Formats: sequence, structure tokens, C-alpha cells
Amino acid sequence: MYGPVLRGQVALMRPPRLEEAAAMSGWFEDLEVTATILRRFPPGVPAEEEWLRQAAADPTAIQWAVEHDGRLVGTTGVHQIDWANGFGTTGTVLGDKSVWHRGIAKEVMAMRARFLFLETTLRRLRSGYLVGNVASARAQAAAGYREVGRWHEAYFRDGAWVDMVLTELRREDWLAANPPS
Repeated sequence: MYGPVLRGQVALMRPPRLEEAAAMSGWFEDLEVTATILRRFPPGVPAEEEWLRQAAADPTAIQWAVEHDGRLVGTTGVHQIDWANGFGTTGTVLGDKSVWHRGIAKEVMAMRARFLFLETTLRRLRSGYLVGNVASARAQAAAGYREVGRWHEAYFRDGAWVDMVLTELRREDWLAANPPS
């Protein structure tokens, strides 16, 4: 399913649009964008359109498009939601490199956590990042995610095996740091 509109200081989270599939697919053609994320090869536009259709209909996912200054710059969401046990796996991609290092990912992760912990029954958000993805590590830490383990030498990047750092954010920890007013 698609998430509701959420407004922050630097970003807007809103439902994605099918006509944005070409832009989204294009992000993954840039090796700098894919260097430290799990997706390595660009999907074609039809595959990206199908992903958007599936996301809209999937009751175990909540997906958003991310805008900055009125233009699409990325996506974020929670996937593989286990409603019975209260957890899901989060992810964020800022595919437009012109907006990197502006605090957008940090804000998006914070807005996403606020929505998920205050408006749904989720109690734990799982995520992770590849060693070397300093921006994701910083954004997740700023949003309250904590390292809970790692998969050693899990992914092959630039001629070497790299670890996947596993992180999570628990509702009680988030509420302690962000008491509702």
C-alpha cells in the first residue's frame, strides 16, 4: 500500500506515481548510486512500473515517494511487514545525487518512524546498510536505529566482500527519545 502524505522541513513523503517509474529506474543506472545499496542492476521501466503496482496492492508494505523542492528524489518504505508480530524491514533510496548530504534521508527516516510507531501497530523496524555506506549509517543512527549484528562478507562490491550491518529501531526506544506531546 502507499503511505499518506507526510511533510518535513526538507522533504515531502507522498504516494508514488506510476509515471515516475522511468525516473526511478534511471537512478539505478548510476554506479555511484548502486555502489553501497543492495540493488546492483537497473530494472527496466516495465519492471519498475510492476514494482509500483505491487507496492500499491501489498498489505505487507507501505511505500512513499520522496520529494525535495517539488521534485522526486527518492523512495522510502517498510516491507515484509509481519503485522502479527509487529515488525517490518525499512529502506530508503535517494537516487538523485544532487540532494545527497542535505539531511533528507535523516528526516525521511524520522518521519517514517513517527508515522509507523504512532499510526500503526508496528513495534520494531529492521534495517541495515553495507559497510562503507557512511551516509546510511549516519542517517539510521540519527533516526534512532541501533546496530544489532552483522552478516559477515555478505555482498561482493568493488572486488571485495563486505559486511551487512543489521540495525533496528524499537518503538519503546523511539518513544523514550520522542515523547508524544
